[in-house]
Amino acid sequence: MGSDELTEGEIDEILSLYRQTTTERTTTFDIIDRAGDERTHTKFLRWMCDPDGSHGLDATFLNHCLDVAGGTQSSIEEIDGATVNSVSAFSRKPDETELDILIETGTRMIVFEIKTQSSLRHKQIDAQTRYLQKQVEKNAINSWDYILLTQDNINPKSTYPNLYWSDIHRGLATLVGKVESDIDALRLRDWMRAIDKDLLDQRDFGPDSRLALQYGEKLDQLGIPYDSEAHIDDRIQLFKRLREWLREQYELSSGSSDGWTSRTLQSRFEKGSDIYRISKHRWEDEGIRFEILARDKRLKRGTDHDPEHGYRSTDSLIEVTLRYKISKQDTQSSPENPTSGAQQRKRLHDKLKQDGHWESLQAAGFQRTRTLLPEDQPLSRYHMYSRQIPVFEQDGKGVFAAVRDAVAALMDTRESIDKFVETEEIR
Repeated sequence: MGSDELTEGEIDEILSLYRQTTTERTTTFDIIDRAGDERTHTKFLRWMCDPDGSHGLDATFLNHCLDVAGGTQSSIEEIDGATVNSVSAFSRKPDETELDILIETGTRMIVFEIKTQSSLRHKQIDAQTRYLQKQVEKNAINSWDYILLTQDNINPKSTYPNLYWSDIHRGLATLVGKVESDIDALRLRDWMRAIDKDLLDQRDFGPDSRLALQYGEKLDQLGIPYDSEAHIDDRIQLFKRLREWLREQYELSSGSSDGWTSRTLQSRFEKGSDIYRISKHRWEDEGIRFEILARDKRLKRGTDHDPEHGYRSTDSLIEVTLRYKISKQDTQSSPENPTSGAQQRKRLHDKLKQDGHWESLQAAGFQRTRTLLPEDQPLSRYHMYSRQIPVFEQDGKGVFAAVRDAVAALMDTRESIDKFVETEEIR
């Protein structure tokens, strides 16, 4: 940014961001290093689901969970808190598995299976539900309900009712003011902050990052202190969550089957990680891969916009691209005299268009980089399609969700790209 004085609007925004950075509290989960710990969140949930808990809410929160989960499948009957005999966590009643939360009345069992980061294992679900059904067959109970609690981006691929951490957060937000004890209200708010920070999709780059990325240069000139590295931690958290989502949805891991390269999930998530590449062995030969770019020169406004990268916005952004590398000679291609590399790109575009993917890519916010450049400017040597996601101006979904949706649109093109590469190999 330039050396001009700060405008009145910029000053107001900087002051607002400073207030946010000083009021954003460290949660207990951060202090004890249990931010995404499944068992810790399970213990909090067990407490809130217990009608006799110190929160004094009886079965109100439990019935909120049952109502929301019931909306995803057939309705689930609410429960009278007075009928609950026990609410336990990590019950070992089944011989071959563990029940995260088990709620028992004289005639009914309710089980919550909880996931924060790890994948759902269908063998585990089968073992747990077999145990519940056996209790009915032995006349120990009349009925049971089995509910899966996962992150919003995880499709449990199950016929059982599903609950998301965003549902838990909304339920807590409506009830925290009704908690009888001040200390319990503080516990709930702390838990809500931990859920919001570590388990929800909508976590964006924080106010510290905005100060560093949008106003860092001017703050340096004025000698005003700020955390210049704040955006690095936010970027790392985004990449970690993206990695977990890819492993869950697409079974991607280093050295996995289906031809993914050994570099697909190489450990690049240490401090300073700034790019994520997804490709296949065969695609590498053709120079095709998917990339998520969150380098400093993309996050810091207006930097590194030489002609080759001139299609990008100058605002802070994360870019998701389909990369198709061509030679420098091919960047000078023209409609009247197309080079071989440009023709290959056109054939891939035609293939994706024929298979209906170009329409879905456009719906996901992708554009052809050629259309983003002035007519007399050379083609980008690397990127064929680009989805540019502003770090700070979002539509309410959040940066992670926007990046995830863009990557999902690219992943849907895999089969078409496989066939394209096969055709190119014999051309």
